[in-house]
Amino acid sequence: MTSQLCCYIFENRHGLIFNPDSIRILREQYRIIGCLTGNLPEYPRQNAELGLPLELSREECCVLADQHIISMYELILPLNDCEEDHAKYLTDLEIEFQRQKIENGHERINEILINRQSILQRNIQSANENSSETDEFTLSLLETNNAWKNCSRSLEENEHIMLLNIIKQRLRQFTLEYMLMKLPIESRRTNLKLRSITSEELKQNLKLIEQLRCDVFADLYLNKNQKYWISSGQKFGGDYLVYFDDPSRCHSTFIVTCVLRNEIERNSTIIPLTHLIARCRIAVNVNKICILASRKSPISCDIEYLTVNWNGF
Repeated sequence: MTSQLCCYIFENRHGLIFNPDSIRILREQYRIIGCLTGNLPEYPRQNAELGLPLELSREECCVLADQHIISMYELILPLNDCEEDHAKYLTDLEIEFQRQKIENGHERINEILINRQSILQRNIQSANENSSETDEFTLSLLETNNAWKNCSRSLEENEHIMLLNIIKQRLRQFTLEYMLMKLPIESRRTNLKLRSITSEELKQNLKLIEQLRCDVFADLYLNKNQKYWISSGQKFGGDYLVYFDDPSRCHSTFIVTCVLRNEIERNSTIIPLTHLIARCRIAVNVNKICILASRKSPISCDIEYLTVNWNGF
């Protein structure tokens, strides 16, 4: 079965999803939160509100791939530039520039006409100055601009010349450097080479604790009795935060920490007592329940959970 949701795996073995429709489907239908990692094109110099792409953890990628919800692909490097792709990019760039140039031209004309009284008073000494002839682009804009059509009927000749000179001056200021660049959602290269990846490949060479995290995430996500929402628990010192509903509607209830117990030697320390106390105190302070997750036995995939309560003494 081939999924329509494409996830691209990179060197850190995390997945990136660029298509906003795919992100919406994962959120609404499959309870996958992920983490937005890109800046918004409208506000590139801030990190309070993030945008595409959506980063999926290794655990989320493995579960979704096993359920045939996503298809995972790895980009084969290096990339070779294609002259056809470059030419098409320049063509699309020129088309977008001309579109923005027209929109900007109408905005500048309307702005000048709204403030024409103050502009005419400031530039009365240059009323008789007539610059070069009006170019075809400016004429086409003026012919389609209703504000100019209505205003030009009541203008005197010197006022008409003055405003026309200012409009031409303002329109010349919009060059390619001032163009708003639209960030593509996905690559437009025609020579991309992708390799399909399975969840087994993604789990190769994992450490014991990383394998345990994958199994715990899958056990929580595929729980038949309760549909949990799961996100990263790093901000509270755990591995996962577990919600009973969409995180936009409620706070998390559990802080889950994966602990190696049966996989290590019996005389080794499972988790330092000071760390356990710290986790419990954090959970109490943020009104959550601390849970330790481990395997029942080294050869078993069954996960058992231990709830730790802080009694205050």
